[in-house]
Amino acid sequence: MTNPATSDSDILAELGVSGAACLGAGGEAQVYALPGHRVARIMRPGAQLADAQARAGLLREIAGSAATLTFRTPVVESVSMMGDRVVVIEARLPGEPVSALLEHVSGATRGRLVVDYLDTATTIHRIKLTRPYFGPLIGDRALRVGHWSDFTRARLMQNARRCPADLRAAVVREAGASWAEPDRPGLVHLDYFPPNVLAEGDAVTAVLDFGASSVIGDPRMEAWSAVAYLDAEISPQANDEDRQQAVAWLDARGLGEGYAQARRWLAASWSHASNDAALMAWCRRVLLA
Repeated sequence: MTNPATSDSDILAELGVSGAACLGAGGEAQVYALPGHRVARIMRPGAQLADAQARAGLLREIAGSAATLTFRTPVVESVSMMGDRVVVIEARLPGEPVSALLEHVSGATRGRLVVDYLDTATTIHRIKLTRPYFGPLIGDRALRVGHWSDFTRARLMQNARRCPADLRAAVVREAGASWAEPDRPGLVHLDYFPPNVLAEGDAVTAVLDFGASSVIGDPRMEAWSAVAYLDAEISPQANDEDRQQAVAWLDARGLGEGYAQARRWLAASWSHASNDAALMAWCRRVLLA
């Protein structure tokens, strides 16, 4: 008889924090508050210890650029198995998610917050990571290739085999789009959106969830994704004025011309995420319009 999976409650009890507040939940983990300004990331059932250890190594490397950044990044204290679940203990970073702040801030403070969220996206590339390839920093090594255009194509052709049937033709079409090679490749988070960015008042304090989505690529993609992920399906806390401000921000920085293609590529790159109804609704709207 198969033993039942270890529950979050079991793990919190073993950590001595039964009833700990849940700070957030995503596709990979649920995050709980711990004493001493720490958090526990309890990975979803099926997560692999080796993957969590690889992410911890990536975060240590990212932390080496702390002096050049205006925001903090996660610091892992331990990675372990508790029962059949992977548990990561990290330092708790200051601030609250930009998504939460957008629910109640208004006026000039809101405008400055949106700008700092966007401006911070353009500084991710300051993190000093160099690799002899384009593609994922951890995870699927088959997608590590010699050119950015090769990665953009390979990522989408992989997704064409995994996405819902009604999206397949659109994903294949986007895979055929041409991309210029970046002059200076750099780290691209690719999951930079309001729940993964912390802020206090109108200023960003931390960026979370570097990991499986992070790649070496064209740094402009970070700005394009930061704007695209403000769309209503992904960021319902943002309003139309925020989105108009973000598009104007792109234009002011000479990035407006490439945005439509980048947004379609991003939608195609997430088209495999069929367990996320809101994200899939966005993918369909962008790709099938």
